Amino acid sequence: MDKTGLMVGVKVKEIATKGYVYQDCTVLSSDPVSIMFEVQRTISDEGGNVETVISQILVPWVNINHVIVMEEKT
Repeated sequence: MDKTGLMVGVKVKEIATKGYVYQDCTVLSSDPVSIMFEVQRTISDEGGNVETVISQILVPWVNINHVIVMEEKT
């Protein structure tokens, strides 16, 4: 995979690392060493309060299992 080909702002369906899968991400930067992306998650705390959290995550490419840029159902 061309690791420099993911442009800033690209919407990514799924990024799977060796320990976690992130869905519906937005690429913030990408270079030959790593990818930085933003993901929104809905979480609830111990009191049952639900909130949306936006995380910016930097992952080295060596820890990426796969990236799904687009998925089409037919």
